[in-house]
Amino acid sequence: MTISHFLHVLAASPRVLARRRARGGLTHEQFKDACLVVQICFLVHCFVAASIWWARSHEADPTRWLGVAVAVAWVVFFWCFLLKQAYQTLENAVAREIQR
Repeated sequence: MTISHFLHVLAASPRVLARRRARGGLTHEQFKDACLVVQICFLVHCFVAASIWWARSHEADPTRWLGVAVAVAWVVFFWCFLLKQAYQTLENAVAREIQR
C-alpha cells in the first residue's frame, strides 16, 4: 500500500458513505456484527478497569501491575485490529464504487 493509494481511499470515502446512507442503514447481519463489536469493546475495557482495581488493592503482590500491562496491550491490539478491519472495509467499498 502506498500513500497515494491510502489518500485515494480516504478521498473516496464520502461517496461511499453517502451511498450507504441513501440505501438506508444497516442490514440485520451488519447490525448483529456491530452489536458484537460493541460487546467485545465493553468486555475488553472492563478487563482493564478490573485489572487496575486488582493491582491497586493488592499492594503486597510484586507482579500486580503485570496484569494491567497485559490488559492495556490487549486493548491496543484490539483497537489496532478494529481500525485495520474498518480500513479494509472502506477500501473494498471504494473499489466497488470505482468499478461502477
